[in-house]
Amino acid sequence: MRSYPKNGKTKVYLDAFADVFIFVISEPTGAKLKAAAQAALTKFHHWTDKHQLKVSTENSTTILISRLVTGPRVKWDNQIIERSTSLKYLGVMIDNKLNWADHLINMETKLTRLHQKSSRIA
Repeated sequence: MRSYPKNGKTKVYLDAFADVFIFVISEPTGAKLKAAAQAALTKFHHWTDKHQLKVSTENSTTILISRLVTGPRVKWDNQIIERSTSLKYLGVMIDNKLNWADHLINMETKLTRLHQKSSRIA
């Protein structure tokens, strides 16, 4: 992962591959998390504007991996990015409990379909 600018104990990491990007942000409180997330997205937004890139908020999602009951709502161009309990990043399903259950279920579904298709062909 590439490190994004840090201020104090804020840890913000950005990882990007082709047209997919992910921020990993670590903060001790919800208010600090919201400020760090919004600051990182604002800086990234300026970068995408400079390079004439467009981010689809419909295909964007956030997950909260924390004991916080409610996490921050982050915005891109005044549109709230939807929160989910899991997301898919470069083929890997990551869920908010980091237990790989969603990934394993997704892989089982894919393998079952592939097995059924190959059985029909055989």
